[in-house]
Amino acid sequence: MACLSWHVWADPIPRTRLGKPNLEGVWDFRTATPLEAPVSAGSDGTFSSSDQAREFEEESAERVRKAVWDEPWADRGRKLSEGNRASLIIDPKNGRLPARTKYGKTLAGRWRELMNAVHTKDPEDRTVLERCIVSSSVPLESSTFNNNIRIVQTPDHIVIVAEMVHEARIAKFEALRIPGFRSWNGHSTAAWDGDTLVITTEGFRQFTNRIGTSRNMKIQERFSLISADKLAYEYTVEDPLVFTSSWTAKQTLKRTDGLIYEYSCHEGNHSLTAILRGSRFDD
Repeated sequence: MACLSWHVWADPIPRTRLGKPNLEGVWDFRTATPLEAPVSAGSDGTFSSSDQAREFEEESAERVRKAVWDEPWADRGRKLSEGNRASLIIDPKNGRLPARTKYGKTLAGRWRELMNAVHTKDPEDRTVLERCIVSSSVPLESSTFNNNIRIVQTPDHIVIVAEMVHEARIAKFEALRIPGFRSWNGHSTAAWDGDTLVITTEGFRQFTNRIGTSRNMKIQERFSLISADKLAYEYTVEDPLVFTSSWTAKQTLKRTDGLIYEYSCHEGNHSLTAILRGSRFDD
């Protein structure tokens, strides 16, 4: 008689009682990998060797140290996300943003222009981040600090709470219906594609990120558990007004036992008051 051997394979990812991947918890998305590949990278968007990748990490850490004077609140990523990958962008293959349209070129420097403005006639002249409205968390962008999100999951909703500016994005598991009004972070819907959570967002009020997208941006984010402590985050941006083609970026988020702290932005937002007061003196 043939002997049958039975094997029980352990599921590498945690699941909810409904069998869906359990994404709940706090996730750290800081990284030293830039959105676009630097000029030192190859045409395939990677560094030629581990030594070159390590040199880039060391140079990035030194730039951060000089920029923030080793302040304890600085929490930038110091390691590349994926081996020798030189960019978060994986499509186009060269790790660079697609060519911009004429309108896209106008928007490209708009965020930097607003951030560097010395004279301000009106609060609306400043970025939404400076005004404590939204944290430019669509898509997730690693910055100097507060590179954490909390995911709350129910059978009907997904909530993504950003530590920066302490905002919550709510996506419902239903067909996307764009209301008659636009929102700073757009309107989101969620769906499961196998074990991958897909969040589609559109209907933005205006551009709210450093990339310089328009209010017509449509973004699809994909969250896939690699293991209990690693989460693959991939997103595709479509914005024909700004870019000549769509593009996709990807990185790995790491689970953390740390807490999400209240971001009391308005309470300490003295710089905006000082900028406006200085402009009034100039007037």
